[in-house]
Amino acid sequence: MDDTTLQLVLAALAFAIAGNIWLSLAVLRASRRERQPAAALVAGEPLPAVHARPMAGGARFQPGAPGQATVLLFLASRCPKCRDKLAGIDGLLPQARAAGLAVWLLSEEPVRRLRAFLPSNTLRAAAARLRLRDYRRLNPLMSSPSYVFVSHAGTVEAAGLVGDDDWLALVDQLNCDIAEERAA
Repeated sequence: MDDTTLQLVLAALAFAIAGNIWLSLAVLRASRRERQPAAALVAGEPLPAVHARPMAGGARFQPGAPGQATVLLFLASRCPKCRDKLAGIDGLLPQARAAGLAVWLLSEEPVRRLRAFLPSNTLRAAAARLRLRDYRRLNPLMSSPSYVFVSHAGTVEAAGLVGDDDWLALVDQLNCDIAEERAA
Protein backbone atom coordinates (compact mmCIF):
# COMPACT_ATOMS: atom_id res chain seq x y z
CA MET A 1 0.00 0.00 0.00
CA ASP A 2 1.51 3.35 -0.93
CA ASP A 3 1.50 6.48 1.25
CA THR A 4 -1.26 8.28 -0.69
CA THR A 5 -3.73 5.42 -0.30
CA LEU A 6 -2.93 5.14 3.41
CA GLN A 7 -3.49 8.89 3.90
CA LEU A 8 -6.87 8.76 2.09
CA VAL A 9 -7.99 5.81 4.23
CA LEU A 10 -6.93 7.61 7.42
CA ALA A 11 -8.68 10.82 6.31
CA ALA A 12 -11.91 8.92 5.56
CA LEU A 13 -11.68 7.21 8.94
CA ALA A 14 -11.14 10.57 10.71
CA PHE A 15 -14.20 12.06 8.96
CA ALA A 16 -16.29 9.02 9.90
CA ILE A 17 -15.26 9.32 13.56
CA ALA A 18 -15.94 13.07 13.61
CA GLY A 19 -19.39 12.49 12.06
CA ASN A 20 -20.17 9.80 14.58
CA ILE A 21 -19.23 12.08 17.48
CA TRP A 22 -21.30 14.94 16.03
CA LEU A 23 -24.38 12.69 15.62
CA SER A 24 -23.96 11.24 19.11
CA LEU A 25 -23.87 14.73 20.63
CA ALA A 26 -26.95 15.76 18.64
CA VAL A 27 -28.87 12.74 19.97
CA LEU A 28 -27.71 13.53 23.50
CA ARG A 29 -28.89 17.16 23.23
CA ALA A 30 -32.26 16.06 21.83
CA SER A 31 -32.78 13.50 24.59
CA ARG A 32 -32.04 16.13 27.25
CA ARG A 33 -34.63 18.45 25.73
CA GLU A 34 -37.21 15.65 25.71
CA ARG A 35 -36.62 14.84 29.38
CA GLN A 36 -37.52 18.37 30.45
CA PRO A 37 -41.32 18.48 30.57
CA ALA A 38 -42.90 21.59 29.09
CA ALA A 39 -44.56 23.70 31.74
CA ALA A 40 -47.70 25.60 30.84
CA LEU A 41 -47.82 29.32 31.54
CA VAL A 42 -49.23 30.03 35.01
CA ALA A 43 -51.92 32.62 35.70
CA GLY A 44 -50.56 35.54 37.70
CA GLU A 45 -46.99 35.07 36.46
CA PRO A 46 -45.34 37.60 34.13
CA LEU A 47 -45.43 36.72 30.46
CA PRO A 48 -41.96 35.80 29.18
CA ALA A 49 -40.39 38.74 27.36
CA VAL A 50 -39.82 37.88 23.70
CA HIS A 51 -39.75 39.91 20.50
CA ALA A 52 -41.84 39.39 17.39
CA ARG A 53 -41.91 40.97 13.95
CA PRO A 54 -45.28 41.93 12.46
CA MET A 55 -46.01 40.02 9.28
CA ALA A 56 -47.24 43.22 7.63
CA GLY A 57 -43.83 44.80 8.28
CA GLY A 58 -42.58 47.21 10.87
CA ALA A 59 -40.37 47.22 13.91
CA ARG A 60 -39.97 44.31 16.28
CA PHE A 61 -42.15 44.51 19.39
CA GLN A 62 -42.82 42.63 22.60
CA PRO A 63 -46.22 40.89 22.42
CA GLY A 64 -48.13 41.13 25.68
CA ALA A 65 -45.93 43.93 27.03
CA PRO A 66 -47.37 45.86 29.98
CA GLY A 67 -49.65 48.73 29.02
CA GLN A 68 -52.46 47.03 27.10
CA ALA A 69 -54.53 43.92 27.62
CA THR A 70 -53.64 41.41 24.93
CA VAL A 71 -54.77 38.10 23.52
CA LEU A 72 -52.01 35.99 22.00
CA LEU A 73 -53.28 33.37 19.57
CA PHE A 74 -51.28 30.36 18.43
CA LEU A 75 -52.44 28.86 15.16
CA ALA A 76 -50.68 26.45 12.81
CA SER A 77 -51.21 26.36 9.07
CA ARG A 78 -51.26 22.55 9.04
CA CYS A 79 -53.86 22.32 11.81
CA PRO A 80 -57.39 21.64 10.46
CA LYS A 81 -59.01 22.95 13.68
CA CYS A 82 -57.04 26.19 13.31
CA ARG A 83 -58.33 26.69 9.77
CA ASP A 84 -61.89 26.20 11.04
CA LYS A 85 -61.40 28.93 13.69
CA LEU A 86 -60.11 31.61 11.28
CA ALA A 87 -63.52 33.02 10.28
CA GLY A 88 -64.57 33.50 13.91
CA ILE A 89 -61.26 35.12 14.81
CA ASP A 90 -61.46 37.39 11.74
CA GLY A 91 -64.87 38.62 12.90
CA LEU A 92 -63.62 39.08 16.45
CA LEU A 93 -60.66 41.34 15.58
CA PRO A 94 -62.63 44.58 14.95
CA GLN A 95 -64.64 44.02 18.14
CA ALA A 96 -61.48 43.48 20.17
CA ARG A 97 -59.87 46.59 18.67
CA ALA A 98 -62.99 48.65 19.52
CA ALA A 99 -62.82 47.37 23.11
CA GLY A 100 -59.12 48.34 23.43
CA LEU A 101 -57.89 44.76 23.38
CA ALA A 102 -54.81 43.90 21.30
CA VAL A 103 -54.95 40.56 19.48
CA TRP A 104 -51.87 38.97 17.93
CA LEU A 105 -51.73 35.76 15.93
CA LEU A 106 -48.25 34.44 16.67
CA SER A 107 -46.40 31.91 14.58
CA GLU A 108 -42.93 30.59 13.94
CA GLU A 109 -43.83 29.53 10.40
CA PRO A 110 -42.40 31.17 7.27
CA VAL A 111 -44.20 34.28 5.96
CA ARG A 112 -45.01 32.53 2.68
CA ARG A 113 -46.92 29.79 4.50
CA LEU A 114 -48.70 32.29 6.75
CA ARG A 115 -49.89 34.35 3.79
CA ALA A 116 -51.39 31.24 2.22
CA PHE A 117 -53.00 30.24 5.55
CA LEU A 118 -54.49 33.61 6.54
CA PRO A 119 -57.27 34.47 4.06
CA SER A 120 -57.90 38.13 4.96
CA ASN A 121 -55.85 41.29 5.29
CA THR A 122 -57.33 41.78 8.78
CA LEU A 123 -55.82 38.49 9.95
CA ARG A 124 -52.52 39.19 8.20
CA ALA A 125 -52.30 42.62 9.89
CA ALA A 126 -52.71 40.92 13.28
CA ALA A 127 -50.07 38.25 12.58
CA ALA A 128 -46.51 38.32 13.85
CA ARG A 129 -43.58 35.93 13.60
CA LEU A 130 -41.32 34.71 16.39
CA ARG A 131 -38.19 32.63 16.44
CA LEU A 132 -38.95 29.03 17.40
CA ARG A 133 -37.20 29.44 20.76
CA ASP A 134 -39.38 32.45 21.61
CA TYR A 135 -42.52 30.75 20.31
CA ARG A 136 -41.85 27.87 22.71
CA ARG A 137 -41.46 30.29 25.61
CA LEU A 138 -44.95 31.70 24.98
CA ASN A 139 -46.55 28.40 23.95
CA PRO A 140 -44.51 25.78 25.87
CA LEU A 141 -47.00 23.00 25.16
CA MET A 142 -46.88 23.82 21.41
CA SER A 143 -50.67 23.55 21.29
CA SER A 144 -52.97 25.00 18.68
CA PRO A 145 -55.45 26.53 18.28
CA SER A 146 -54.63 28.04 21.64
CA TYR A 147 -54.51 31.42 23.36
CA VAL A 148 -52.97 33.33 26.25
CA PHE A 149 -54.82 36.24 27.84
CA VAL A 150 -52.39 38.87 29.12
CA SER A 151 -53.40 41.66 31.52
CA HIS A 152 -52.52 45.36 31.32
CA ALA A 153 -49.71 44.59 33.78
CA GLY A 154 -48.14 42.01 31.44
CA THR A 155 -49.13 38.99 33.52
CA VAL A 156 -50.81 35.84 32.30
CA GLU A 157 -54.54 35.81 33.13
CA ALA A 158 -55.52 32.56 31.44
CA ALA A 159 -54.33 30.14 28.79
CA GLY A 160 -56.13 27.38 26.97
CA LEU A 161 -57.58 26.15 23.71
CA VAL A 162 -59.69 28.36 21.45
CA GLY A 163 -63.28 27.32 22.11
CA ASP A 164 -62.94 26.53 25.83
CA ASP A 165 -64.97 28.30 28.54
CA ASP A 166 -62.56 31.23 29.01
CA TRP A 167 -62.42 31.82 25.26
CA LEU A 168 -66.21 31.71 24.94
CA ALA A 169 -66.53 34.17 27.84
CA LEU A 170 -64.25 36.60 25.99
CA VAL A 171 -66.28 36.25 22.79
CA ASP A 172 -69.55 36.82 24.71
CA GLN A 173 -68.11 39.88 26.45
CA LEU A 174 -66.94 41.42 23.18
CA ASN A 175 -70.29 40.70 21.52
CA CYS A 176 -72.15 42.30 24.48
CA ASP A 177 -69.90 45.38 24.34
CA ILE A 178 -70.66 45.85 20.62
CA ALA A 179 -74.40 45.30 21.20
CA GLU A 180 -74.39 47.91 24.01
CA GLU A 181 -72.56 50.42 21.79
CA ARG A 182 -75.10 49.97 18.99
CA ALA A 183 -78.01 50.33 21.44
CA ALA A 184 -76.63 53.57 22.91
